[in-house]
Amino acid sequence: MAKPIEKMKPEEILTASKKLFFGGFALLPMLWVYNIFYVWPVRNRADLSPQVRHYMLLSGILSVVLFVVFSAWFGIFVNQRLNWGTTGDTLTVVLVKGV
Repeated sequence: MAKPIEKMKPEEILTASKKLFFGGFALLPMLWVYNIFYVWPVRNRADLSPQVRHYMLLSGILSVVLFVVFSAWFGIFVNQRLNWGTTGDTLTVVLVKGV
């Protein structure tokens, strides 16, 4: 069974934070959000490396940037798909019949 983060050594917290940060680049951006919430309770510990805060900050920035990019893409795609013709149909996973 895994230890709670409050009882982990600073090196273990750094390793976990680093794995979550780099895991977000493997098309798993929810790991960045998880990294923020996971490390948040111990962010002010005196024995914690500044790198942990760095990974937490970068995770927050990248998750917000990716949310904006995905939201923009979704808005453009939903509103312009029919104007793109066959390209829009090719990008669509499920074609809506009758449109």
